[in-house]
Amino acid sequence: MDVNKVLVRAFVSLVVSIDLTDDEDIDPDIATDILEPAAALFRELTEEGRREVTSLILECAELEEDPVRKRSTLDLPGDIGLLDED
Repeated sequence: MDVNKVLVRAFVSLVVSIDLTDDEDIDPDIATDILEPAAALFRELTEEGRREVTSLILECAELEEDPVRKRSTLDLPGDIGLLDED
């Protein structure tokens, strides 16, 4: 498997798991502190890079069997700013 796909799948798995964790298990402010630096890196990509990462995230969503995790994965590109226009 391509290293970019592996990295994006790992990132998606972590982010979705954190997103779906109860607020009692992980403080939302701490979750934001953990995820924001990574999201900022993705926002620094060129438009082409953003499209590539978005495509890879959507591939992850297609592979997801759990409907709740799938929905969270589908929302991820917008949530981390990949769909924002420059």
